[in-house]
Amino acid sequence: MPTTKRAWLYVKRNRKRTALLFVLLTVLLAVSLAGLALHAASTEAVRLLRESIGGYCTIHTGADGREKTDEALLAQLKTLDHIRGYNGVDTYYLYAEGLALVPACWHGSGTVDEFTPRLIGCTDSSLHERFVSSSFQLVEGSPIGPDDHGKALISKDVAALNGLTVGDTVRADARPGVHDWPDGTAGVQVEYEIAGIYAVTRSEPVQPATPERDLQENIIFTDIQTAKELAAVKFPQRAAGEYVYSSGIMLFVDDPAKMEETVAYLRQQSFADWDSLLVFENSATYQQAAAPIRKASAISLFLLVVILAVSVVILSLTLLLWTRERVTEIGILIAIGVPSKGIFLQMLLETGLTAIPAFAASLLLGAVLCGGIGGAVGGALGPVRLGAAQAA
Repeated sequence: MPTTKRAWLYVKRNRKRTALLFVLLTVLLAVSLAGLALHAASTEAVRLLRESIGGYCTIHTGADGREKTDEALLAQLKTLDHIRGYNGVDTYYLYAEGLALVPACWHGSGTVDEFTPRLIGCTDSSLHERFVSSSFQLVEGSPIGPDDHGKALISKDVAALNGLTVGDTVRADARPGVHDWPDGTAGVQVEYEIAGIYAVTRSEPVQPATPERDLQENIIFTDIQTAKELAAVKFPQRAAGEYVYSSGIMLFVDDPAKMEETVAYLRQQSFADWDSLLVFENSATYQQAAAPIRKASAISLFLLVVILAVSVVILSLTLLLWTRERVTEIGILIAIGVPSKGIFLQMLLETGLTAIPAFAASLLLGAVLCGGIGGAVGGALGPVRLGAAQAA
């Protein structure tokens, strides 16, 4: 009798054992698939978490002032590998007559300081550390990008004090005596269209001597093009490539886990005197979330190994016990001239005839389990991402 026919007859005649093996294989395969799904889901969630957390370093001019964080330096930095984004930041001050600011120590004095906010020119306002760390949140309008001109973001508080909304205009001018504006700049006026309004989500301590310009509610973010035009008026001796980002250049790295390697790679570049520059790493958000991330990855890998090992052991023991119960049958087959290879092939075919439909059934069962596992892993890591962002 052919080996395949013997295997088929055995499967057909031993229906209870076949059914038991079918259920066992279905459950073990489904659980193994669920384990693979758990590991894959947690790995993907960790990857997305690391990307969403982000990490950046900020480059500032050193105390000796030899190397500037200027336009020429930024042009070199933004072409480097491992850098996924950048933001040049320039802080400046203008007199905004008639613009009511959140009151501080100069309130009611009638001096220029009462109406002097802090303006921050950005290549991309969404990449400023206040928004990256969720200290500020844009609640209306859109962020300011590198191609914008004459745009501004104001706080919800300042907007309420002045009855302003998105699309309205804010005016300010360079007034001699206001933070080093020279006499020749009198009368230089700028108009900003309000592109968006932000809310302050994290308070800062305020002292009685704190001036209006230092309150976070009185910060006005502007486009970098307008800031460059004002710098050209203030420093006419500088060439276009010498525009200085007074508050530094922020570089966003591909992977916050490799921040040290990226900074080391940065310092190897020959286009700048790194001894005259200060580089500050900021991966605090990632470091706070690193422990749960590593734990999630380790647990998923451990569970996958355990599930696979237990499945193999259970299946092996079951088949071994059943084989021992067939000693008499095996002896008869040997006596009638069936070779050992044929007996082994028969048992293999018996298992295969049951395993094929069991695998199909496990795919259906595994699909249900995998969907739930993916959602559970994403839900578990969601609070980690949110908590890390709030703690930054």
